[in-house]
Amino acid sequence: MQPNEWRPMTNIAHECFGCGQHNHQGLKMRFFTNEQQVRSDLVIPGHLRGWSNLAHGGVITTVLDEVMGWAGMYLLNQFLLTRDIKVRFKLPVRIGEPVSVYGFIAEQKNDRQVVLAAELRNAKGQVAAKAEGYFALFSAEKFAAMNIMPADELERMKGMFSSVQREQMGVLQAENAGA
Repeated sequence: MQPNEWRPMTNIAHECFGCGQHNHQGLKMRFFTNEQQVRSDLVIPGHLRGWSNLAHGGVITTVLDEVMGWAGMYLLNQFLLTRDIKVRFKLPVRIGEPVSVYGFIAEQKNDRQVVLAAELRNAKGQVAAKAEGYFALFSAEKFAAMNIMPADELERMKGMFSSVQREQMGVLQAENAGA
């Protein structure tokens, strides 16, 4: 896969506020990867406004946190939780206008901590907000011991972010190239 080739990622978290496609109050983010970053293109809906026609800063923070979380879980193939997040708002983000958000690994501290980064770009390609987050990393076994989600959901999540998904996509791409 080339760095400028983006392919869709699988999501099983249907009720999540950030990425759940069945959460009617949520952002319904869909994710794509080029194996170096994770991206989502979205329009922040009007019910998530702050002042007048501006997206609420907490919602922008959620978008940045969500893409960093997906980037960390997919690119590192580990579970994680946000420990600390720092957001810098640079330009207004308006509701109803398309934005793209990118998440990537900034620095692998050790086997228990990673620094992830994200940028939210407006329709003109300008960086409107950026974030850096410190995330705690967990094996599936440790995550299970913390009782954060039911075991069957944990297994589905492991598949969602695993190398199996990458391998399946590689097979599909090879089949499509040969067709």
